[in-house]
Amino acid sequence: MALIEARNLHLAYDRHEVVRDLDLTLPEGLITIIVGANGCGKSTVLRGLSRLMTPRGGSVVLDGKELQAFGGKDLARRLGLLPQSPLAPDGVTVRELIARGRFPHQGLFPQWRDDDERAVQEALEATSTVPLQDRPVAELSGGQRQRVWIAMALAQQTDVLLLDEPTTFLDLTHQLDVLDVVRDLNRERGTTIGIVLHDLNLAARYADHLIAVKDGRIHTEGPPRDVITAQMVHDVFALDARIVPDSLTGTPMVLPHGRGNAHHDASEEDAMTTLITDPAASVSEQLPALENSSMLAFDLTVAARKPLGSTLVRFTFTSPDLVHFGTNSHPLDMRIKMVIPGPEASADHFAGVRPGAMADPTFFAEWYRQWLQIDPRDRGWMRTYTVRDFRAAGHPGNVSEHPEIDVDFVLHLEPEQAFGSGVAAHWAHHAEVGDTVSMLGPNKHLVGPDYGGIEFRPGTARTVLLVGDETALPAIGSILESLPASITGHALVEIPDASDEQHLLTRSGVQVRWLPREGRPHGELLSAEVKRLMSEDAQAFHAECPDGDESPVAELEDVDVDSSILWETSTGHGAFYAWLAGEAGVIKSLRRHLVSELGLDRKQVSFMGYWRTGRPEH
Repeated sequence: MALIEARNLHLAYDRHEVVRDLDLTLPEGLITIIVGANGCGKSTVLRGLSRLMTPRGGSVVLDGKELQAFGGKDLARRLGLLPQSPLAPDGVTVRELIARGRFPHQGLFPQWRDDDERAVQEALEATSTVPLQDRPVAELSGGQRQRVWIAMALAQQTDVLLLDEPTTFLDLTHQLDVLDVVRDLNRERGTTIGIVLHDLNLAARYADHLIAVKDGRIHTEGPPRDVITAQMVHDVFALDARIVPDSLTGTPMVLPHGRGNAHHDASEEDAMTTLITDPAASVSEQLPALENSSMLAFDLTVAARKPLGSTLVRFTFTSPDLVHFGTNSHPLDMRIKMVIPGPEASADHFAGVRPGAMADPTFFAEWYRQWLQIDPRDRGWMRTYTVRDFRAAGHPGNVSEHPEIDVDFVLHLEPEQAFGSGVAAHWAHHAEVGDTVSMLGPNKHLVGPDYGGIEFRPGTARTVLLVGDETALPAIGSILESLPASITGHALVEIPDASDEQHLLTRSGVQVRWLPREGRPHGELLSAEVKRLMSEDAQAFHAECPDGDESPVAELEDVDVDSSILWETSTGHGAFYAWLAGEAGVIKSLRRHLVSELGLDRKQVSFMGYWRTGRPEH
């Protein structure tokens, strides 16, 4: 995500100043839509935010750095712009145009890499343009062309995307298609998006943040329900209108008065007042969470608490609702979210995604964003854990009559550094049998083994390397239990103390080696052992190449593990597959060693650096 701001911005065409003294922010990770009457300067604002126009005064800043200070390719990797009515080169096909979005990511001597191919394919799929990929762009309809241009912007994979009236000249169906694609991009990738739009009702439906512009200045901004008022519509658009809730989405809808219809009778006014003030009067169809939400919230009870050495404690949670949990397969390294309650909890903020819930269809796509807006003292904190074991009701190992799930907690990974850090360890230290907690996990009625929370995908590999610290130990234990006898390899686990060693069951030939730190720096033993093991016969771990060709050594892009998560996973190919998880600095160093120094194919390895020493969870 990224934050883009205009500070005291002045924009002009020759001597005609269009934008003056503008202070504007596109909130990071949200969809901001700019509306206003024709000629008000909204498209000019977008040109200024994208550096297509040089400011007469003031500045535009991206994540604290002025746009003018960025190099061309550097800016293009961070910020993308889709102007009005873009023109494609003659004869270019859909796939060729989308591939041009990868230009900013190419070096001095362009070389098409796997990540370029993957970005183009993902953009084609996200915009439903796969069937069009070999057709010339010039042969497409207006709606198809616009989706292709958006696909090119998606392939660019920028932190910020600006779109200038992307629905112009499209019929209503294609307008909705285009805006749905943009919203999916925002929700799935967290891209900060700014859109200039002329349709107020579409703006109200799709915007998280709405800005109404008049005469080159901000008239009003905020959530659509606060911005779209009869007064704003009158002031900005010189239009008399009534504002009512959209019967489907609940967002504001503008109903202009026609000529001679400025007055209406009292009974109609009363009906409209009821519609606006009583949400129940405009509730759209309610749908069951079990059929519409791939993620469910489970209310769990602690059924057992078992210390595992000096650092880990295993909680067995139970709930009758767990009959709806899972992926209909072995959990492997399945990620879940434990919700640590806040000290001032006021309500059940996950009521709409409980297994028995009914909710508006839009809620299932929006609940997480709504949750983020609540004060952490009220909403609590989500922390990521791995399912150590999952047992159906009636399993001989159960301690209750209901399905059960085991989750291992690290008790004291880091001392509390700031508000919100250390909350999970604190909860685990004090939790007792009978306590309750919420968990977010997959809805087995809607997801299968390809669930995005499972990353161990060895493909055809017959030799595996599992590497992790104590935070990854539960996942490694679960993976080992799933492996067949035909799999061989090594599992390296760094733990704080020898007392933290566990008896891990496996039918496979994978050998487990424990590396107790005993006060040494985190990752020192793990890094040394990986390097020793790989140096013994590194070539044996390389993927087979056709015609005897050597695997090219990948050029690694740098990942700032202090500001982002190092998360690079793949499905293995060839005979060897490695899975590395734990502290981000350690994983980054091992990633460099395996890929850059040893030349291991990136498709053979999954890297997950999900926590950082001295920092709360990302």
